[in-house]
Parts: sequence; structure tokens; C-alpha cells
Amino acid sequence: MNTSTTVQQRLLTPGPTAVPQPVLEEMARPIIHHRTAEFEAIFAEVGQRLAKLMQTRGPVLSIAGSGTTAFEAAQVSLARPGSTVVAVGGGKFGERWQDIFDQYEGTMTLKPLRIEVPWGEAVSPDTIEQVLREHEDVSLVAVVHSETSTATACDIRAVAAAVQSAAPGALLLVDGITSVGAMPIEQDAWGIDALVTGSQKALMLPPGLGYVGLGERALMRLEEVKAGPCYNLDLRRWLKAHAKNTVPFTPPVSLIRGQLVALKMIEQEGLENVHKRTAALARATRAAFTTLGLALCSHRPSDSVSGAYYPDEVDDKTFRSALRDEYGIHIAGGQDGRGASWSGRIFRLSHMGYVSAEDTLAALSAIETLLLKLAPGTIACKAGEAVAAAEAELVR
Repeated sequence: MNTSTTVQQRLLTPGPTAVPQPVLEEMARPIIHHRTAEFEAIFAEVGQRLAKLMQTRGPVLSIAGSGTTAFEAAQVSLARPGSTVVAVGGGKFGERWQDIFDQYEGTMTLKPLRIEVPWGEAVSPDTIEQVLREHEDVSLVAVVHSETSTATACDIRAVAAAVQSAAPGALLLVDGITSVGAMPIEQDAWGIDALVTGSQKALMLPPGLGYVGLGERALMRLEEVKAGPCYNLDLRRWLKAHAKNTVPFTPPVSLIRGQLVALKMIEQEGLENVHKRTAALARATRAAFTTLGLALCSHRPSDSVSGAYYPDEVDDKTFRSALRDEYGIHIAGGQDGRGASWSGRIFRLSHMGYVSAEDTLAALSAIETLLLKLAPGTIACKAGEAVAAAEAELVR
């Protein structure tokens, strides 16, 4: 690996993402105890700003752990025992939520129901509506808004409308882990009952915190249904503590302090401006990929992350290692699941959080240079043309 200090390292993986210097500095300050008025004031402000970010009047719980921890907590806490629970596949993470429902099938007498979508395609609201009309006892529907593994986004607003129309008694649980803070999503206005995200994506923080925004109907469900076979994952414990501006268990104090700084940075830029910047970087990246002659891996691309198939003669490990070692560019490869095997076949570039046009253009320039070197007979453009196409999108 190139250890030269003259090569700037640019982290453009879709999680973890780069962390701004002011956030790093805040987290480096002396740690404080979490059972103090000082921490409670910080924690309360983080919760308020998270609610503003998610656009909800409900509480946003800050849970120690990954996005998966927070999502599993929502699944096990909000599912009604003995009911049908629906999870939409279509990528690595949608399949994960299906697997979690399966894990609780016996202990909660759940009836898991899978909706399968080809990788790279978005679930149709009509499909969800049809499935729900065929099953009257659905209590929870889990859907991924931005599927990181396939760089695909669904129309989550239309999905919410479909759920409300077909199954008014079902709650909608949304994986917004790579959409909250990067793409427009309005929890209350769109009818999302529970919205989950994580600290290590668009929220510009290291991994370690998962967030669950709870709408009115989700709060009612927590009162109506007894806790499932869990302890730390029981949202009722977190909700009770949240009302007192604290947490039930020892939190990652430094991460919470850093999150406050990051949220202030987002607000200073303006959430709408953040969305516009993210979308512009995504358009620029897709334009460069198309100019290179690469096939996008998604038929309904997300603005959070872009992905493309490699030319046949390009080896994934060789390509991404050269990007990292020679240019300081860190990107992600493909993943495998039940619906597809994309490991070694695609690469992915993030647009979330602390990433600039300069970072993106540097990555695209390195990608263009390497592909022209490794697959000169396949690439459909001359040197500089892909980057020029990206630059044209950025000035639109």
C-alpha cells in the first residue's frame, strides 16, 4: 500500500464515509460521564436535530450499535406476535431484513412473507399493494429506500401510500440508512411509521450509532404490544430513557458529541443544498460511467451511491487495489446475496456526507486512467472525456 504522505486519501466507500475535521476534533476532547446534566443537554439537542433532519415530530432514538442493530430493534419491537410481516428483498440489505424476520419466526410466531425484486430494480408500489391486499393480518412492512448494494432507490413516498391504502393496520418500517441526510425523505408527511438510519453514512460520523425515528402509530404499537424476546433491542427501554434525555445503557459518548457537530454542519449548509449536492455528484458520476461505456448496475439509480459493471477483462481486486495504492482512492466492490452474485463484477462510489466535487472528480479521473490502461479496447472514450462529461453535469 502506498504510504506516501503526498498522496491524499479519499474515502469514497458507501460506509463508512469520510468524517470532517471539526467532528474528529470534537470526538478527541476529554470524555464526559453519561449520567450528567452536561451529557443530557448534548443528547437532547442531538435528538432534536435528528428529528428535524428526518422531518418528524416524534422521538428519534439513538441506539449504540450499527444500522443493523437499530433496524433489528425496530423489527422485533414493532411486529405484532402471530402476525404476517413483510420484507422486500432486491439487494443485500433487503435480504438481511428478511433474514431477521425469519430469525424471530418461532419465538414470536411470526409469518414472514418475502417480496423478491431483481437486483438493480426498485420494488413497485403496485406489487406491495397487491401482496398486502392478499394478506389481511400484516402488522409490519420493511422496505429499503436506498439499497446500497445495488445503488438503487425506490419511490418510498409511493410505497408508503400503497401500504396505507392496502393495509391501514400495518406499519411501514423504512431503511433510510443511505438516504437520510443524502436524499429527500420526509417521515411524517410521507406516512413512514418508523425510519432507521446510521451514523456512518450521510451523517458524517464513524460507525457506532443507529437511529430510529418513531411516528405516532409506531408509538401506539409499542404501547399495545408486549416486548418480544429481546432486552437491549427492546425500543421501549430506549424510548423511556429518551423521554429523560438519556439512554438505558452506556452510550458511545464521544460519537454523540461528534454527531452534534456534524448535524450543525448539515444545517449550516442547508438540507436542501445537501440533497442538491449529492444529486449533482451522482449525475456527474453516472455521466462519466456512461461516457466510459460502462453499464450501470441499477435501472433506478440512487443518488447516495453509484455502481457500474466492470469490463470483462478488468479484475476487481487489481483495479481497486491500484486505485487505493496509486491514487489514494478508496471505493467499494460488489456483494453477493440470494438474488445475485455481484462480488468481483461491479464497483461502487459513494456521494454521501463529507464528499466534494473535487473528491468525485479525482476519483473519476483515476478510474478513467486505470480503465484505459487495463481495458483499452473496451473503453468507449479518449482520456479526459469521461471527466469532462462529469464536469459538465456539475455546472448544470
